Amino acid sequence: MKNRTDLLTVSAQAVTFLFAMFGGVLKKIAPPDQVGAGYSVGIASFLALIVLLLITALARTSPSRALLRSWLIAGVLLFLIAGSSSIVYPQLIDSYTYPQDRPLQLRQINASDQYLTDNARKLKSQHSGATAEFLVENFENDQQVWTAAGLERAKRELRLCYLCLVLSLATAIFCLLEANKARVNAETSAPSSKGSS
Repeated sequence: MKNRTDLLTVSAQAVTFLFAMFGGVLKKIAPPDQVGAGYSVGIASFLALIVLLLITALARTSPSRALLRSWLIAGVLLFLIAGSSSIVYPQLIDSYTYPQDRPLQLRQINASDQYLTDNARKLKSQHSGATAEFLVENFENDQQVWTAAGLERAKRELRLCYLCLVLSLATAIFCLLEANKARVNAETSAPSSKGSS
């Protein structure tokens, strides 16, 4: 029982460290509260903890040398996914939030022009280059500018891309840590086996 408690404690500390390091950047880049950012950040923490526990369990089932290559490949692939997500996520933030001059957590959600209501589409055609702020100022609320389906789609895309970014970063880090641990274990066990033969 103590080993399980120790493992859970160390794993929770690793996830807490991951979310706190670099000035808490993972919390700062979370989608605006209107999207349900608290949920996204909270669930990402739990999912990262589950991933860490899975990786730790997998690492214990096979010899370190056998898994070294697998951990390394998984870490690199997840790094590439994290890199792609880190490019796409800011583009989604710029596309689906306004006003651009406010901090991320103070922005509002907007949908793409594909989801403009008929009245908003008509106003936008009369004012070329009309921004989201301009459209909202001319109507009572967001639902008169964009359809509910469009706003929900924007929220969903922001949440999913954020979760993809956070989980791919966390999992890449955990896999590469295991790869390094496996390499160190293989190097430390290699001299003793050579000396004994």
